[in-house]
Amino acid sequence: MRAPADLTCAVCGETAEAATLLAECFECDRWFHLNPYSNQPGKDCGDAVIGPTDGIETTCNDCIEAAERRRVAALGPDRAKAEGLAGTVLGGQVPLPPARPGQAPTEGRRAFRRVDDE
Repeated sequence: MRAPADLTCAVCGETAEAATLLAECFECDRWFHLNPYSNQPGKDCGDAVIGPTDGIETTCNDCIEAAERRRVAALGPDRAKAEGLAGTVLGGQVPLPPARPGQAPTEGRRAFRRVDDE
């Protein structure tokens, strides 16, 4: 892993306490605050996600916001607003499939009965 030349965050301009609290952006190659610990307080000026090759990709807030602006521009403001509303209703998650039906029918009974056309 490369180390930054200085410990200054490119997003907020503050100095980090240690190089381990900085990450390099995959988009712009700048260094930014990224707290590697979920159980300790720290500053985050970006995000880390699992990429398509199952590696960790780090992206600064500036590049995240630029990608969102490009997405909105490509969709158009009305479509982006509609997707934002749907994401709010669904909590940003894909809804779960419905639960399985109740108990299986007892022996000798079919779950559905056939209806013949008259």
